[in-house]
Amino acid sequence: MRRAASLSAQVEASKELPGYPDDCRRKEASGVRIGEPLDVALIRTDQALGRANARVVRCGRWYDEIKQGYAGGVQ
Repeated sequence: MRRAASLSAQVEASKELPGYPDDCRRKEASGVRIGEPLDVALIRTDQALGRANARVVRCGRWYDEIKQGYAGGVQ
């Protein structure tokens, strides 16, 4: 029983987090240029915000999956 507990502890201690996805580190810019009509600027800004929000969701799911794996599938 002690040996099993010892092996289990060694496995837990050896777990390493995977690298954080590069996509999750990216920053978004609107790409609005000086002199562009405001409607075009608004569309560009809204698209950039949509990309950033989608990234937050993807990275959140990634983290949740990692967390669930480390918790042994229990949430």
